[in-house]
Amino acid sequence: MTDIDPGPSRPVRAAVVAVVVLPIVVAVVRALRHHWFPIGDDALLYIRVHDVFTGHHPLLGSWTSASLSVGTNMNNPGPIYQDLLAPVAHVFSPGPGAAIGVGLANIAAIVGVSAGARHIGGWAMQRWLLLACAALSWTMGSELLFDLWQAHALLLPFLAYLVLLVGISIGRTRCIPWAIAVASVLVQTHISYAYILGTLTPFALLLVWWDHRPLTRAAIRTGLRSRTALVSVVVFVVLWVQSFVEQLFGEGQGNLSRLAANSGGGDVHVGIGNATKIVAAIVALPPWWLRRGFSTTVPSTKLTDTPGGARLIIPSLPGAAVSVLAIVVLVALLVLLALRCRRAGLVLQSNAAVLAAAGVAMAIVCLTLLTVGRGGLAAHHVRWVWPFAVFVQIVVAWAAVSLLVHHLPDRPRLDRLVTPAVIALASVFTILNLPFHAENEGPVADRAAMPALRHIFPELGVLAGVQPVVYDTSTLRVFEPYSSAVMMRLQQLGIEFRVTDEAMVRQLGNGRRADGTETTTIFQLEGSQALLFAGPGCPVAVANGLSDTDATHAHDVAELLAGGLVGGTISIDPSTLSTDEIALLDAATGGDLVAARRAVLEGHLTTWVRAGLATVDPSLPQAVAATLDGDARDGLEPAFDLVDRWVISTYGVFARSPQLCGA
Repeated sequence: MTDIDPGPSRPVRAAVVAVVVLPIVVAVVRALRHHWFPIGDDALLYIRVHDVFTGHHPLLGSWTSASLSVGTNMNNPGPIYQDLLAPVAHVFSPGPGAAIGVGLANIAAIVGVSAGARHIGGWAMQRWLLLACAALSWTMGSELLFDLWQAHALLLPFLAYLVLLVGISIGRTRCIPWAIAVASVLVQTHISYAYILGTLTPFALLLVWWDHRPLTRAAIRTGLRSRTALVSVVVFVVLWVQSFVEQLFGEGQGNLSRLAANSGGGDVHVGIGNATKIVAAIVALPPWWLRRGFSTTVPSTKLTDTPGGARLIIPSLPGAAVSVLAIVVLVALLVLLALRCRRAGLVLQSNAAVLAAAGVAMAIVCLTLLTVGRGGLAAHHVRWVWPFAVFVQIVVAWAAVSLLVHHLPDRPRLDRLVTPAVIALASVFTILNLPFHAENEGPVADRAAMPALRHIFPELGVLAGVQPVVYDTSTLRVFEPYSSAVMMRLQQLGIEFRVTDEAMVRQLGNGRRADGTETTTIFQLEGSQALLFAGPGCPVAVANGLSDTDATHAHDVAELLAGGLVGGTISIDPSTLSTDEIALLDAATGGDLVAARRAVLEGHLTTWVRAGLATVDPSLPQAVAATLDGDARDGLEPAFDLVDRWVISTYGVFARSPQLCGA
């Protein structure tokens, strides 16, 4: 086994760790300066984080989208990640609470990788795994480093688990309780990790058995009675007790039973072909795990209807032959490195290479068995492959450089050259990761919704006098980012809210199930529906993402366009319009200003003009240009663009309430 190399002094090692975690610190500080707050799924998750230690304390993780595949509402197995973030959430408001909490969790993962690698293989291993952390952090980009969404929040912790597996494989027993803890966080927070952990972990146990065979009964008994075994059992029980309490004493069928009963559910398997291509694209072929392919290598893909039934066809993936060849070459390289390292006495590197090779095969197996519903494959289903890919390629570099240094003369001097090279590369990743970079994945992709919500939040306090309120989710579009942020704000204001949808009840807890005694219902509308709202009910708050000046201009221009339809300065050829469009046009040209506004705000007028169906009096572009301080020669396009941005960014919260709206 490789001797433990202490490496540079402790201050130098601490400085290297500080360099690697610096992008997280910078990203969190930037989020605080820009008054960032969770939206979309991040806000839903944060609600449950803040529920910890309250009357709504969660015993489970979040509702899982796998429920859509199997037709049964299920949750991720446990709330440990929420528990970890709760102390920060109870000190700060939602924005700082989420950013600081997740940032600290990711910093803890990197520090854990560093400490674990040092315990397992000294500085010789520590430096390489710190490079892996820097590389993975750069791939994620600044905004994902404090993203609460499970698909992103667990990437660095999963890398930490892979490091602990290497330690277990060489008999570092102190890694066992830590591995149980990290595995519990991963599986409880996102059930998709159960497959890769359950298939890869046995290889680490097999390796430790191989190196210490034969294991006598006396040795096994001693191990089971050891302090490590006791600590491991305690860690497991403490981290899983809430899940077992819910299973045994919760309402209805227990969540663990639901997960077990539906473990093979779903309409369509990803299949070995797609699985091989996915693993090859991320692990073995360019752009590999690099930032450039994070959002594009495996896009979210709907099922394709074929004569043989629905199939998952992902067109962006490499071909089957290239993928198989790349996987074979990569696995062969890892096996060769493992054999050569073992012959050279580099057992640690050898075991890491074996785990990497086994992991490539197990990743294909896990993805092959993954099922998707009619909605198809979501990119976050396979996001765990990215940290695994970084681990694999770092292991290749680590093993190859170790062999090279081992077989060349003047080994100590050559080994000393490795450290500055690795630190320099890690520093490059850090420097590249300091500027703002947002992957358009998950809730981060909806960050444009924040300006409107910032205007909405201060107006929600009026609901305190009519609580509890029911949040009607029937008007929500799929994956909209607003409702959860509004619920989070209601929680912050101490306003009790309830829901009727079963999936939302599973997400928010049974304590938020509406019981029919509520007198106020709130609901949300977006775009033209919010701008054209005329009841029943009344607006609580309506806002948009434009500046006040642009919003005023957009409103004025929309009124000019609507007036143009009513007054005849815009005439439309109806010959190619649908029946509904003709009815809308007739009402508008007949003097119905509401219909004219609909034609403008719903985008019909824009479509008609761009299709060449409109005759526009020159006075209208001149009036529009005067409103926008523009040039009439540009026509109506600037007006259409401004109105479109205004409509798209408009969001409103409305109420049906005798107290707020009158009889």
